[in-house]
Amino acid sequence: MPQLRFMLMILAIGLPISVLQIIIWRYSRPGKFFKYIPTLVFLIVGLLCFIKAVYFSTGMEDLAYIIIAFLAIGVMFISLITGVILDIIEKYRNKRI
Repeated sequence: MPQLRFMLMILAIGLPISVLQIIIWRYSRPGKFFKYIPTLVFLIVGLLCFIKAVYFSTGMEDLAYIIIAFLAIGVMFISLITGVILDIIEKYRNKRI
């Protein structure tokens, strides 16, 4: 049950990020890098939280930072998958025209 709750938390954060990514994709030029900005942000946040948990935390603080790092990396994967799907859609849309 805790794993299901953790997955639901990742989805609850990931879905609005995916919608934001689709909005960025719609208003930017085709083939541009802008749609991957949320992916990079969550990668940086996840890595920084992991580094903070391993090297700079005391007590139970490290556990909280590890959980936040896992959440950020999970959302990063959702964002990365959304970006790749948008690239595939754009590729086939340009092929048909």
